[in-house]
Amino acid sequence: NISFSGKNNPNWNGVISFEEYPQEFNKILKNYIRQRDSYKCQKCYKTEIEELKEFNTNLSIHHIDYNKKNCNENNLITLCRRCNPFVNFKKNYWIKYFQNIMNIKLMGNN
Repeated sequence: NISFSGKNNPNWNGVISFEEYPQEFNKILKNYIRQRDSYKCQKCYKTEIEELKEFNTNLSIHHIDYNKKNCNENNLITLCRRCNPFVNFKKNYWIKYFQNIMNIKLMGNN
């Protein structure tokens, strides 16, 4: 197992604290994104029920462009606790990957 805490975290900036999430990144928005994504991780398809059983927590909401201030619903996607830290490596790859998923979702809504 790789530990993603402290210096092993790809977002590690020494002692600089991480930027806070804006007010609009709230429970209502996160629940909407989970519902839109059918309560499934958009990388491995683990369900929220499975996430609750394994970790006693809801699925995570990931900012596709890694910008916490960009809370546009097309920049947010549902991930499980195992996949969320994994996508912090090769960020350019994952940005394109998740943007492609979102484009497919948008085409399906037209």
